[in-house]
Amino acid sequence: MYIRWLCLISGCGFLISIGCHKAGINTPPDIGYAYFPIYVGMERHYWLDSILYHDFDGSVDTIWYEVFDRVDTAFIDGANQQTFRVLRQLRKIGDDHWYPNKTYTITVLPTRIEWMEDNLRFIKLTFPIQQGLSWNGNAYIESNLNPELQYLNGWQYQYQKVNVPDSVNDMHFDSTLVVLEANDSLQSNAYAFRTYSRENYALHVGLIKQHFIHWEQQCTGYDQQGNCLSLKPRKGFEVILRLKDTL
Repeated sequence: MYIRWLCLISGCGFLISIGCHKAGINTPPDIGYAYFPIYVGMERHYWLDSILYHDFDGSVDTIWYEVFDRVDTAFIDGANQQTFRVLRQLRKIGDDHWYPNKTYTITVLPTRIEWMEDNLRFIKLTFPIQQGLSWNGNAYIESNLNPELQYLNGWQYQYQKVNVPDSVNDMHFDSTLVVLEANDSLQSNAYAFRTYSRENYALHVGLIKQHFIHWEQQCTGYDQQGNCLSLKPRKGFEVILRLKDTL
């Protein structure tokens, strides 16, 4: 599960042509496609902090990566939908060599952008983009059939802070938005968990920031009355992504 989320990155999407003002011709409304640009040859470069929590001994491992995504090709899929293939490479900070990591696809539809990774399909954005609009971003994922995916169930993605300025790594963007995908937690004497997922997009750039957290704590044992004696350390992971440049 950790590998699935390690590289949930890459600001990819889709460009459209906006008609010019001419006599007798109406300009189509701007519904937000430019927040998710995509074309063959597009490249994005990110910093990635990967944090692993181990419940066995309570240790925490942090690894820093560079991530390089490139849109390799475009094709029409079996459902007659325009789809882009993205190739991803990783290298640890200080390493001179890039290593192939995985391939994922982006499907462009008039009302949404779908991201397919490790046989899981996510609805990353919906159009038109509107402040406060929400949708079931994990609607295609059969989380109830797989215990490892149950924490993905019921996520209601929501647009927040639409068309506001933001900055990352000394790069300033005049128009950005936030997609809050999940923000859930529980703390009790017998069980605790935290699930949080947020992505930030910039106009004409795509994904510029991402923060994902998923961990849980189980009870180590119970006394004769059935009370939990203590909780194990956290088990799970955290991913923090920041745009380095667009190359």
